[in-house]
Amino acid sequence: MNNAPKPAPPKKSPVVPALIFAVLVIIAAIGYKRLKSASPEPPSAPPPAADATPSVPAPSPAAQSPEQPQETGAAAESPAPVPSVPPPPSAPPAAVADPKDLVSILATLTGKEPVTPEQARNWKDSLQQLIRQGAGSVPAIQQFLAQNLDANFAGVSGADALGYNSLRSAMLDALAQIGGAESTQAMLQILQSSIYPTDIATLAKTLDAQSPGQYQQAILDAVRQQLNMSGMDQLGGANVLPLFQVLAGEAANGANVSADLAQYAEKWPYYSAIALATLPDGAGVPSLTQIAQGTVPGNQAAAAQALAELAPQNTDALNTLLSLAKSGQLSDAALSQLAPYLGGREYQLGPPQNPAAGGYLTFHMAGGNEDFSAYDAGGTLTQSQISQRISIIDQLLQAIPATDSATQDALQQQRNSLSGRLKH
Repeated sequence: MNNAPKPAPPKKSPVVPALIFAVLVIIAAIGYKRLKSASPEPPSAPPPAADATPSVPAPSPAAQSPEQPQETGAAAESPAPVPSVPPPPSAPPAAVADPKDLVSILATLTGKEPVTPEQARNWKDSLQQLIRQGAGSVPAIQQFLAQNLDANFAGVSGADALGYNSLRSAMLDALAQIGGAESTQAMLQILQSSIYPTDIATLAKTLDAQSPGQYQQAILDAVRQQLNMSGMDQLGGANVLPLFQVLAGEAANGANVSADLAQYAEKWPYYSAIALATLPDGAGVPSLTQIAQGTVPGNQAAAAQALAELAPQNTDALNTLLSLAKSGQLSDAALSQLAPYLGGREYQLGPPQNPAAGGYLTFHMAGGNEDFSAYDAGGTLTQSQISQRISIIDQLLQAIPATDSATQDALQQQRNSLSGRLKH
């Protein structure tokens, strides 16, 4: 039996386990780092509560200053937001005023009290708002005008700043500026319902400018309606001068209004005679002749003076004057008043057209509430025109009886005045 001792097993070195442990630690660290870099970013903070003060969002990378590093990779942190004052909220758009409310504001000025600068500014601003709303304002304007109400601003302290002499004139001008089919239809309806002669004149001018001749019949119907109403004292004594001016204007545009003018020669003798004298191509001479002869109602003196204006250019007018002088159909007083008109005086409807020129006379006839003027055009006559008028006066001097000393003297004085302007 071999009792030799067996060799002892070799001892394990302690370095090996330590080395293995170190390797495992390194592997675990690498795996942890990769896992962390691959994990998603934590969710952003929830939005602030509704009553919290809003914060300014962080500027985008393109808006960052050069001193702020750009984020590269997943490890970079977002820069802290730069605090700033948030902009004020934008003002809401101004509410559009109701046209009826704007009309009510305009109607607050009654023309009975002075107008302050602030009132004038608010009034003009309301009118402009009404116009800017266009067709939407037409019903409100028409509704007001249909009531036949007005406020007269003429002579009111501070009212010059308004730019209109009455509330109705402002409303009618608003319709004209708005334009369009709705506005035109409203104007045509106002023509039929208005009791203001100035309305007819304003609307006629606007409609004729928009569509020449298209609404002439509607305009003439409105004039005739108002003249009939005034003839029956249904217009409150309103001055009908604008209506005669419209008739004269429409006659210039081709309308035949001789019968209309002659019809009212008794109530408004000077308006009628002056308008008849302005008709194109002497169309008013037959009616003036009948009035001067007394065969139809009217003022003989007014008609004869109109014929004297026309005599240098119209043979029929001259022959009528000579006939009236020979027959004695005109009174001596009426004949004596012809001299200034043979010398160049001319009647005009309404106030002087050019007061600064001088040589104007103004007249008012209380009976028919007539206002008109006359201009002495003798200073503008040519030498041949002066000679022609002297010849007419000589013919009348021969036709008038010598016993009519007042007329003889008046005509002779006018002849001497004209002769003094002749160059010898």
